Amino acid sequence: MKKITSAALLGLCVTTPVMADSVLGLYAGAGSFSFDVSGTFTDLQNSNSSEVDLEDDLGINGDTGNYYYLAIEHGVPVLPNARLAFTSMQETGRNILRTEITYNGQTFAEDSLVVTDVDLSHTDLTLYYQLLDNWLNLDLGLTGRAFDGQFVTVGSNSFGSIKATRDLNFIVPLVYGKLQIDLPVSGLYVGTEGNGIAYNGSHFYDVWLKAGYEFSFGLGLEAGYRKLQLTLDDVESLDADITFDGHYFALSYHF
Repeated sequence: MKKITSAALLGLCVTTPVMADSVLGLYAGAGSFSFDVSGTFTDLQNSNSSEVDLEDDLGINGDTGNYYYLAIEHGVPVLPNARLAFTSMQETGRNILRTEITYNGQTFAEDSLVVTDVDLSHTDLTLYYQLLDNWLNLDLGLTGRAFDGQFVTVGSNSFGSIKATRDLNFIVPLVYGKLQIDLPVSGLYVGTEGNGIAYNGSHFYDVWLKAGYEFSFGLGLEAGYRKLQLTLDDVESLDADITFDGHYFALSYHF
């Protein structure tokens, strides 16, 4: 991860903006993300850990999360614009196990009831430049995404209640890009936005496809599709292949 961070910081330092806003702009927004969940993970901290399926084993199949953001764009050519965002992605699943699973040193028996809390909430700090700013808008930059979550599974065996916990606390440096096309109808736009990185067998991407409308007084409405894919190959002693995807709706305001 240190190698990825160093390369990302170097890339930001050598990035040169082609065009920047001539006035100060402040953007704020909030939205709701209805997501489906699929995938597996394996805890590599224990040699006897099994591959755990989020849907089939833990009963995790999707819920609704929220996100919020605040962005500042300015007219200083050398300095990047900044965007701070927070996404809440949490779900509780209940399931009767069809097969025995083991992680975090705990074994949950076949036919036992397990209750699992999954938290993949994260905070993004994005520094970016506006390379185009007319009917075609293009932003490029870098994002630091800090995950602050965990998997917690509670079950029981012949000795009483047992609990397995796997923390998901790490920072991922990501390349950021946004392409937006303003349509001839004033205020209407379509676009895509995303973050991504691939390194040493692991990859992560978070892609948004969107359409929206901004009124003349600054209020905006936006809807679209979001897909978040996380594949880890022995990162923080964890193998994982997890997908969150679904539709979202958001409100924004341009001051």
